[in-house]
Amino acid sequence: MLGIKARPIVFGPRSARAQREQGFTLIEILVTLFILAIGLLGLAGLLFEGMRNNQGSYLRTQASILAYDMADRMRANKSEAEAGNYGGFSTAKIKSKTPPACASQAAGCTPADQVTLDFVEWTLLVEGTGNDMAMLPGGVGTIFYDGTAGIYTVTVQWDEASRGGDAGEAIAGDNSYSVRFSL
Repeated sequence: MLGIKARPIVFGPRSARAQREQGFTLIEILVTLFILAIGLLGLAGLLFEGMRNNQGSYLRTQASILAYDMADRMRANKSEAEAGNYGGFSTAKIKSKTPPACASQAAGCTPADQVTLDFVEWTLLVEGTGNDMAMLPGGVGTIFYDGTAGIYTVTVQWDEASRGGDAGEAIAGDNSYSVRFSL
C-alpha cells in the first residue's frame, strides 16, 4: 500500500497519563449516586405534598356535602326555616345528641320538632359520632341567619394542618367551607 507501515500494538506498562486517570470512574459513579439521591428526595417531597393536598381536597368535599345536607334539610322544613328557627345554631354548643321521641314514631315530627331532629342528626354527621371515623377531624358546623336579607349561611370548619403558600406564608381559611343561600 503506498508505503505506510502499520505500527504494532504494544501491551506493556501503562503510560503516566493512564495511571493518573485510574480512579476517575469511581468519582463519576459517586457523583451520579449523589445526584440520583437528591432527585429521589425531591420526588418523595412531591409525593408527600400531593398526598397532603389530596387529603385537603377530600376534607373540603366532605364539608361541602355536610353544608348542602343542612341546606336541603332547611328547604324541606321551609316554614320553620323562613321563621329563622334554624339560625344561631352551632354543633359545638348542642347539649343533647339524643334525637327527639318523634323520630321513632310513625306519625313523624312536627315542624318545630323536625328542627331539633335536624340539629341532632347534622351534629352527629359533622362530628362523626357513632361512626368508626369522623367525616371531618374536629368538625364544627354553624348556621347564621340574616333576617333582614333572608339569607342563611351554613359554615363547616375542621382541623387541618395549614399548607404553605409560594413565599412560605400559611394559607388562611383553607379549613372552612360556607354556603350562602335564600329559601
